[in-house]
Amino acid sequence: MFPFSILRKCIFPFFILYLVLGMSVPIRSQSSQHPKFVLLKDSPVLSEKFRQHLAKLSPQEKVKVWVFFTDKGFQDLEGYHSAVIQAKKTLTSRAAWRRSKTMRQSLVDFYDLQVNQSYIDRILNFQAKFRQRSRWLNAASFEIPVGELERISKLSFVRSIKPVLGGKRKPIRIEAPPEAMPEGKGPLDLNYGASYAQLQQLNIPAAHNLGYYGQGVIVCMMDTGYLKDHQAFSEDSVLAEWDFINNDGNTQNESGDPSGQHNHGTYTWSALGGAADGNLYGPAYGACFLLAKTEDISMEQPIEEDNWMAGMEWADSIGADVISSSLAYMDWYTYPDLDGNTAVTTIAADIAAQRGIVVCNAMANAGPGSGTLHAPADADSILACGAVNSSGEIAYFSSRGPTYDGRIKPEVCARGVSTRCADPYNPAGYTYASGTSLSTPLIGGAAAVILSAHPDWTPMQVREAMMESGDNSSSPDNTYGWGIPDVLAAIQYTFYITGDLTGDEEINLADVLYLINYLYKGGPPPSPLFLGDVDCDDQIELSDVLYLVNYLYQGGPGPCSH
Repeated sequence: MFPFSILRKCIFPFFILYLVLGMSVPIRSQSSQHPKFVLLKDSPVLSEKFRQHLAKLSPQEKVKVWVFFTDKGFQDLEGYHSAVIQAKKTLTSRAAWRRSKTMRQSLVDFYDLQVNQSYIDRILNFQAKFRQRSRWLNAASFEIPVGELERISKLSFVRSIKPVLGGKRKPIRIEAPPEAMPEGKGPLDLNYGASYAQLQQLNIPAAHNLGYYGQGVIVCMMDTGYLKDHQAFSEDSVLAEWDFINNDGNTQNESGDPSGQHNHGTYTWSALGGAADGNLYGPAYGACFLLAKTEDISMEQPIEEDNWMAGMEWADSIGADVISSSLAYMDWYTYPDLDGNTAVTTIAADIAAQRGIVVCNAMANAGPGSGTLHAPADADSILACGAVNSSGEIAYFSSRGPTYDGRIKPEVCARGVSTRCADPYNPAGYTYASGTSLSTPLIGGAAAVILSAHPDWTPMQVREAMMESGDNSSSPDNTYGWGIPDVLAAIQYTFYITGDLTGDEEINLADVLYLINYLYKGGPPPSPLFLGDVDCDDQIELSDVLYLVNYLYQGGPGPCSH
């Protein structure tokens, strides 16, 4: 048997000295903390599936593609640090504050560094038309003649070429007014009108009564455009807007837009943040908004992922706390691609969450079959939203999980059948619409209400609180997920942070010492006991101490979740 007395006498004094004085006894190689600055080219650069598609087209026909690059124009640590310094200069104070909740080591990392402009310029020499660029993907999108793609693939800095994917959601259903739609006033004497039922289902009026209605929170809407002139909207609540289709600052219909371009976005924005006493209140009627126009309904495939990607990065840069997106991609993907790591939009949604943004996205309207969710609902760090009716029963059209890798989806549900919203055809009118497109903004608004109460909460904390307050949390499944959240209960939710043994809501040296005292000095046990099992192997032992040290001082992975 190992003589632990020797361990206590000989190793722990040195171990504590190392912690306090920062002695360089590496737990893992320092070089492993640095990003990979240069990636190898994919083999093949053009996938066989994409080649088969291109073979059906003429060499002169233009296609929309992502060109992914091997690097960002530097190849060493010095170049990386220089690029980080430049990127930090562009980080707004609001974005920096939000990122500080989730990014321990640095508020800027490799994802934030600019795409190398010289690489984009080289691609433009191949009869290419520039569309969008993505720092997060280290890629840019173009329209390029099919016949030029083979030549581009041979460039040394081109890692891979993939299609820009598009999707088309099922048309939103406009409903006749329900026969029995309860109306009501809230405790603050807000006259919710016919929107009362959809808010009461989430217990939002009770949160409003406590003074939480989205104030202090920035919500980004990602959609088709918005009838800003509708009486349910306040111009003062819009911090910024951008049309990623026409590259201008107007997200309402303009010359050349189809008449219905701004309809879908008007429905979703009003359901989340509208305010018209006696007619409609969204959960987060007090929030500030960023309006991104990312979907072109004049196109055969109106939802194009490069515009959506650009909108996500724009929202991050300004400081959005919540993103509400009712898009769904599936046309090119197959079910095995819904593994949380494949689709471009899925990857982006998780990157946004890593940067402190609560991402709420529709499951899609492809139910009721199993595994009918669409990207990016398969992302593992977001709130994928299903739709229920006024009785809390799942809508037949609401897409179901699981993800291909077996995770439960959706996370939560909200009213998506006959949801009260603004009428885009009448600046003073209101209507009812159905779809997971309508349940999603209710969840997005609920998230903003929770952040009003707890501005320091991370996306994963908001997510956990909403899921654990759901009416199906005791037995989550791939129809309802964790169910319909109770927003008041979510606000009152208590977190146990694995590794926080002292209860100060931080993981630091004091927690390491607490664990050592418990294991080797007869000190009090963690309460609850699982807080000390930071590596989740169902035992509290020396490995947990080392795990915490690695996390705190060597940038290792954080404590697991129980």
